[in-house]
Amino acid sequence: MGLDMYAWKTKTEDITKDDNEHIELAYWRKHNRLHGYMSNLWESKGYPNNRDEDYQFNCIPMELNKQDLLKLRQAIKKKEMPDTMGFFFGHDSYDEGEYQKEVDKYDLKFVTDGLRAIRQGYKVVYDSWW
Repeated sequence: MGLDMYAWKTKTEDITKDDNEHIELAYWRKHNRLHGYMSNLWESKGYPNNRDEDYQFNCIPMELNKQDLLKLRQAIKKKEMPDTMGFFFGHDSYDEGEYQKEVDKYDLKFVTDGLRAIRQGYKVVYDSWW
C-alpha cells in the first residue's frame, strides 16, 4: 500500500467517469510533496479537506486548468512544494542529486504535456489513491 497518483487527459464532461476516454499523462508513486501541493490546490478551489476527519482529498479527481499547471511549474522550479507527511506517503520526496533532477524533469514534462492537452481541447485531471 502507499500513495499512488495519476494524471490523465479526457474529453468527457464527467471527469469522475472511469472509461476508455482517459489517456494517461503521468503516474507517480509516493511523491508526497506533489500530493501535498495538489491537496492545497484542492482546498484553494474551495473544496473541503479536513485532514483530521475521515473526509480527505483521496480518490477524488480534480481538474487542472492552465493557471494551475503554470503555478505548478513555478513551484517545481523553485522547489516550493510542501513537505507532506502521511502513513502511506513514504519518506520526503525531495532529494538532492541526480534522482531529484529526474523527478523534476518528469514533473515538468507532465506540466508541458498537460498544457498541450488543454490547448488541444482536453481536460487534465489529477487523482490519487492511498
